[in-house]
Amino acid sequence: MEAEYAKRETPIILIVDDISVNVAILENMLTHEGYETMSALNVQEALNLIKQTKPSLILSDLSMPEIDGLEFCKMLKRDPSTRDIPFIFITVLNTSMEKEEAFKAGAVDYIPKPFDNVEVLMRVSNHLNGYRMRQEMANYNRMMHKLVEEQEKQIEHAQANMLLALSKIMKKRNGDMGRHQKNVSYNCGLLAQGMQFLPAYEDVITDQFVEAIGVAAKLHDIGRFLMPAGSHDGEHPAKGETEYAKKCSEEGAAILEELSGDQAGGYFLSMAVSIAKYHHAYWDGSGYPETAGEKIPLEARIVALANDFDNLAAEAVASGTRTVEECVEEMDRKGGILYDPDVVSVFNKIWRQMRTN
Repeated sequence: MEAEYAKRETPIILIVDDISVNVAILENMLTHEGYETMSALNVQEALNLIKQTKPSLILSDLSMPEIDGLEFCKMLKRDPSTRDIPFIFITVLNTSMEKEEAFKAGAVDYIPKPFDNVEVLMRVSNHLNGYRMRQEMANYNRMMHKLVEEQEKQIEHAQANMLLALSKIMKKRNGDMGRHQKNVSYNCGLLAQGMQFLPAYEDVITDQFVEAIGVAAKLHDIGRFLMPAGSHDGEHPAKGETEYAKKCSEEGAAILEELSGDQAGGYFLSMAVSIAKYHHAYWDGSGYPETAGEKIPLEARIVALANDFDNLAAEAVASGTRTVEECVEEMDRKGGILYDPDVVSVFNKIWRQMRTN
């Protein structure tokens, strides 16, 4: 249906008038000029015709029994499939108020009675040309939008593959980091899915967001992977604002930004950059960078909790000094301090489904 008008060589004009003589006069004028016509003596008959064949233009009498021309016009303008069809009244409009009502209803013009052949053909031709141009522009815009969407999908696919390849390299170089990557990636996906059910995030966290954070979160510690041996200051990077955490964040974000190259702005890579740069930032501004609250990108707030929880749970299991449940209680106490309270709220409900091994 998109290119229906463009494909049709001869425009079809629907004439609606309860006086058959008027219909016959207009049909004679228009068919002589090469147009195809359909005709109806009432609105219901016209609606049935429109269901079968969508006209390129409608000429309708204003005063008709049962449903008048004004209501007919309003009905068509409320329907997305017919609202763009040019609607011209054929009537004796004696007052400016009547004309105003006609245009408010959605009419583009009116043709006065008795009909003047030249005026009728001129007005019909002008509005058909305008309609054709709008249809062509709409088709062009749809085509361009589709091309842009396809290009964006290709870029996102390429970026996702590149990020996954980088994460595999990190995993091979460091087996323990590979376990951590996998856990953080999986847990971030669960947290994001859970947050989709919160009214404040249902339009923000899309399926694309969930997919992207699952991939991008694997690269959250790419800065640590790239840091030279011996640069660690002895303190775990997830604890506080250490120089090591700063360097890791800066290095990770910088390398991912550099990798973006011509693909800058792609969803997956831009999220990976955001996570690498901000996942050590804390809700109260005590992390790095010194950004607080909702100024921290949402994806980084999710990764911050998932990253720290995995580190905390792994340490607890390895040392045997406390249980995972106690780690969860600690994360909960830090809600609104280090972590986004909304993320913590979802975490408290789904933590048993999260990976900790």
